[in-house]
Amino acid sequence: MLYYTFSTYSAREGVCVKNSPGRSSSRGKLLDAAAELIACGSVQDLTLEGVAAAAGVTKGGLIYHFKTKDELLGAVVARMIEQLDQRTRDKAAKRGHTPGALLQALIDDTFDMLPSEKLLLTNLLAAATQYPHLLGPVQQAYHRVYNEFAEAGPQAGLALAISAALDGLTLLELLNLHQFTQRQREAIREALQQLAQAA
Repeated sequence: MLYYTFSTYSAREGVCVKNSPGRSSSRGKLLDAAAELIACGSVQDLTLEGVAAAAGVTKGGLIYHFKTKDELLGAVVARMIEQLDQRTRDKAAKRGHTPGALLQALIDDTFDMLPSEKLLLTNLLAAATQYPHLLGPVQQAYHRVYNEFAEAGPQAGLALAISAALDGLTLLELLNLHQFTQRQREAIREALQQLAQAA
């Protein structure tokens, strides 16, 4: 479920490459810069000064929006959740407003995740051990999605199982517990798509 659309950068061959940003607010630029720095390094290395410099905003401008590093990290996570939810629901809406359509969108997001998205998620996951307040919004997002699938009628169990399998696959790879081969990923994706059509 945790998938993030980057508006300012992408990863190529494990290296973060900044793309030309579009017009955005100072707050948006700060969140973009913080996400880029987290994905390209770690939360521990993140400083307010570094984010301000990367965003081309004064430290005073940053502090106007985010008083502390914790507040900035919370905003990065909140925006990530908002964007992932919107992206997934937009994809689902194109297929119809059904639990199966939402599952298909989640399958696509899981298997088409960009390397830059994986970097950010991995580093935020590691950061949650030192910044437990980051888990609250993520837990709420999971709660909403799983409750939605729990109300999916007679196929609720199937929808919940597919969603949990997708989250498990993502966590296995993000935590580097297991990296599935391309062939394994294709086989899993095909099986989950077939199951999602029944949900």
